[in-house]
Amino acid sequence: MPGTSAASLALAARLRDRDDASLARLIRDRGVSPAGLRDVFDLAEALLDGGTVASSLAALSRRALAAIATAAQHPDGLPLSALAAAVDRDPVALLHDLVPAERAALVALGDAADGRTEPTVAADPAVLVWPSVAAELASWPARGLPSTEALRDEPAPPALEPVDDSDRRFLDRGAAEKAYTTVTRVTELLIALQESPARLLAKGGLSLPEAKRLATAADAELDEIPVLLDLAVLAGLVDDSAGHTRPLPTVDEWRGLPVADRWASLAAAWASALPEELRELLADRVDARWGEGIADFVDWLYPAGGDALLRRLHRRGAQGDRLGIATDGRPSSIGAALVTSGAAAAAEVLAPLVPPAVDKVYLQHDLTIVSPGPLAGALDERLRRVAVMEAAGLAGRYRVTQESVTRAIALGETADTLVKFLHDISLTGVPQPLEYLVRETARRYGAVRVGALDHDESTALGARTGVRSDDGVMLEAVLVDAATASLGLRRTGPHRLVSRVEPAIVLWTLIDARYPAAPDDGALPPERPRSSAARPPAPPTEDPVLAAVARLRQAAASTSNESGAAWVSRQWELAVRGKLGVRATIAMPDGTERILELEPTGIAGSRVRGRDLQADVERTLPISSITALEPLE
Repeated sequence: MPGTSAASLALAARLRDRDDASLARLIRDRGVSPAGLRDVFDLAEALLDGGTVASSLAALSRRALAAIATAAQHPDGLPLSALAAAVDRDPVALLHDLVPAERAALVALGDAADGRTEPTVAADPAVLVWPSVAAELASWPARGLPSTEALRDEPAPPALEPVDDSDRRFLDRGAAEKAYTTVTRVTELLIALQESPARLLAKGGLSLPEAKRLATAADAELDEIPVLLDLAVLAGLVDDSAGHTRPLPTVDEWRGLPVADRWASLAAAWASALPEELRELLADRVDARWGEGIADFVDWLYPAGGDALLRRLHRRGAQGDRLGIATDGRPSSIGAALVTSGAAAAAEVLAPLVPPAVDKVYLQHDLTIVSPGPLAGALDERLRRVAVMEAAGLAGRYRVTQESVTRAIALGETADTLVKFLHDISLTGVPQPLEYLVRETARRYGAVRVGALDHDESTALGARTGVRSDDGVMLEAVLVDAATASLGLRRTGPHRLVSRVEPAIVLWTLIDARYPAAPDDGALPPERPRSSAARPPAPPTEDPVLAAVARLRQAAASTSNESGAAWVSRQWELAVRGKLGVRATIAMPDGTERILELEPTGIAGSRVRGRDLQADVERTLPISSITALEPLE
């Protein structure tokens, strides 16, 4: 229809001025398929498609929807000040709601919508709603969704019912225990991801083997892993945007914080992910039951939210329960402090309710180490270099093994430094079996040497890494060990093996397989690879959204004001297809400009044809003479 073509033409002009990051975010957020996008005209038409408009409106709150629906009743636009008066909102707050809608290409805010200028209340920009958005909102009442009047005037559900506060102390104890457990599980999850990032399925989510691995590491149920991972993503500890779930550099600093502070970062991220209106409701109702009343309020707040919103709400509820913010719909003192005063204040409430960090442990004759409470972050990190974590939690349990001691020595420890460290942290001294294991492992360390081959050897042998030992029996064991099969080792002499895999991975694979391996040059080895599996890295896959943005940018490269032939041609084609009248600015031979109102009828080669609406004659114009086009509507 002509209106749709006019909107596409206008939106395409605005999209052309956006930067690449904005276009990529727009394509992802609106769920547009990037495969068929050749230029910004294709993107504009896809954004104005009824299906993408409907899904985008479902994510908007009632306040934003009321403003957009009211503005949609004025096709020529409504000044921000007038719209604020119509919906009884403060103009500043209203603009705050409309800017995200403008960035999502649902509305246009005057001249600021092209992304070059940030809209301001002082400028009083006109709020225009794209026709397909207005049509979608107009169809809502027939589908059982709120009308414009209902969006503006229907009151929120009744206030939440008060909850008995007599058992608050018992509630807080349970909430603190949940908070501590969740922080511990997220910590173990992040450590497991640092060892080996988890690959995501093409359709999203973790594969079953990856989920089981992380569940075992975190001592959590399988269905908890997506909830905990999402919480880590919200807190900026994990990135899952490139086909893998990878820990970010902030993890090491986060792990060194006290339990209450680690919890605070998770809780702050959780609260920030809630709609502002819901946070305000929870803050006003800290003495009420957060149960069905919350669900009723969210249904009112997001009238078109549907199943997707319910799933997000359920996940936020599950996270809030695990963080101790609310239990069975009853807010704890920790949760009340969070929604009223912020995460730092909530952490102060939580801190006395969780066990204090300890710096001493029990060393036992069976080579286990038991912590009587949560260890300080730095102490826990060093202890994990010496021992294997067997059970995380309030009373953590570690086990010292030959492999763990070998790993510690590979990272720079010696027998003396290890024994001293264990003595300093022990409440029971260093048992003789433990000291013997440390010193004997240190004595044998380096019986297997790993190093890079020089260029000539590497070329001649078709390998990158050499493994040598004076103990031929040990080398034979390495060669046939299933744990080292991924290295593709082969013998080139009685005391040497070679591998195509890089030295760092060979070294750590041998250490993990409990061989006394060390760098051949005697220097400290490089940092352990995040995964010691010897699989070659998967070839990088092209992000289809970024590829689409590159196509859009390439298509726009020849559409500058100085040489806009391609841009004008594409606009003219769209106008012909939509039977859309246009206003064309023509550069005359004498240097002047003339404006014609035309109805485009065709395009061939470097010329366009159109009927002059004022003179009622057919005109043929060279594309190079058209300096600007805009729809008459």
